[in-house]
Amino acid sequence: MQRKKWYAIQTYAGSELRVKRQLDERVRKLGLERHFERIAGEDGEELFFVPVEEVITSRSRRGRATEYQIPYDYDLMVKSNARIQRGALIARRAPRHLRAAAEVVGLESFWRVVIELLNRGEVEYLIPQGKGLRRDVRVGERVRPGVPLTRDVADKYIVDTRGQIVVRERVRRMKLRYEDGEEETRIIPEAYFPPRVAEGTVLPEGAEIEREHKIYSGATGLVKVKEYKEKRVVSVQRIEKRRLIPGYVFSKMGLDEDEMQDLIEGTDGVIGYVGRYHPVPIEGKEMHFIQRKAGLAEAPAAEAKRPKVEVEFEVGEVVQIVEGPFADFTGEIKELDKEAEEAVVMVKIFGRETPVRIAFDGIDKV
Repeated sequence: MQRKKWYAIQTYAGSELRVKRQLDERVRKLGLERHFERIAGEDGEELFFVPVEEVITSRSRRGRATEYQIPYDYDLMVKSNARIQRGALIARRAPRHLRAAAEVVGLESFWRVVIELLNRGEVEYLIPQGKGLRRDVRVGERVRPGVPLTRDVADKYIVDTRGQIVVRERVRRMKLRYEDGEEETRIIPEAYFPPRVAEGTVLPEGAEIEREHKIYSGATGLVKVKEYKEKRVVSVQRIEKRRLIPGYVFSKMGLDEDEMQDLIEGTDGVIGYVGRYHPVPIEGKEMHFIQRKAGLAEAPAAEAKRPKVEVEFEVGEVVQIVEGPFADFTGEIKELDKEAEEAVVMVKIFGRETPVRIAFDGIDKV
């Protein structure tokens, strides 16, 4: 048996994964597995691999991230910079129960619309469901002063600030009167409202008046948690997997030259082995770099399991700050810190330029 060495198989761009599957099937079909070193991959042990790198773009929060508004009365089940899978639990709030027996003396249905301001503060509107919302009142929609929320353009429901709609839900406003005469009003989303409760219903002590809330991730990626005065914002940044060396498939094999040529003969998408006339083993720094990037060799602690941050801004570019105390200011980027995912923006305050350090997701292109 030949000593196993690393070889690179050149392919047409975009056909790397297809070639990898075809060669893997051919080796197993011919019973040549013992001549290959097994490589730990995402789907188990593999005989061939295509090195990829994980990338998060600097615009991922506003462009390719899923964001969740988490009030402080919820239990947070995730941590910043941790990876999360689609469907995993992000936060929960326990069911709510009555502290004493009470009668439901009022019950009304509303639309609840929450607009998030540029400084991450919030403005809430409770709109009677009978009025009806405009069709363009949707989560994620940006609004400006003068935009009506209802179809009848009622003055009471005209937006008077700039921001983005982050909540649009049906709610019930329930008024309770306890045996001691005390009254209490609660706003409960219809999705969590208890069944068979109507005006005039007498609820016993300990009755559940709001079911458990659970918030699940709608995406797989990297978690970022930011805390503000009124809430926490959890974003799941989608991680892209990009081919590190397009056009190549790698394997560590111990076949002789004729067997190697027979292996790739007729395989769709294959150009040949790296080597002008004969397959040439890949050794030294090049192969160590590929192994490290592919997770097959130990990486320095700073690089281990950390996705690459791709910056879409440039030093000298003029940007607008969209969150924090300097929201609405514009300035020129002086520095970019990829590791911290922050930029230093020169903002003019009282006629004097002042450097402001702000996260990539807190600035926008002008």
